[in-house]
Amino acid sequence: MVTFAVVLVVVLLGLLAVAGLRLAQMRSVPLGVARERPAQGAGPTEVEVSADAWVHPAGPAVQDALNRYFSAINDKDYRSWVATVTPAVANQRPEATWLQGYASTTDGTIRISRIDEAGPGRLVALVSYVSTQDAEDGPDDLKVPRICWRSSIPLVGSPPLVDMVKTSGVLRGSC
Repeated sequence: MVTFAVVLVVVLLGLLAVAGLRLAQMRSVPLGVARERPAQGAGPTEVEVSADAWVHPAGPAVQDALNRYFSAINDKDYRSWVATVTPAVANQRPEATWLQGYASTTDGTIRISRIDEAGPGRLVALVSYVSTQDAEDGPDDLKVPRICWRSSIPLVGSPPLVDMVKTSGVLRGSC
């Protein structure tokens, strides 16, 4: 009987520790209504997660992956960025090209609205964000200083890495 009581206490303490960790994580994540888009600039650089995305089993891992991805862009840290993407993505963007492409970019008001399964070991995150950059550094067909993006970002593996983003999964416009 004593052994059963000890096992029960250990299990309960473990469950409480996991619940406490999850609550601590949730306190750091704004789950309510999305932040309003700022009148100017990119806005806050922390990745926000909707309640829908947060309850997905991979929600915290996807938030962490995208926090590191956007932080690397904002910090102009190519090596950190490479650690957040698949080798295929990294091979398409050598360091000099990447640095030139993000030279004046700042991404903010980043929100993961939804996470869906796209197959075994594959996820898709619906992400919106605002980027600011020198107008000449904008995409070839959108040379403006501020762009609002909505993108379906594929992620693979565990921990998740950003995979090839198809242009059909991206909406963007001046904002």
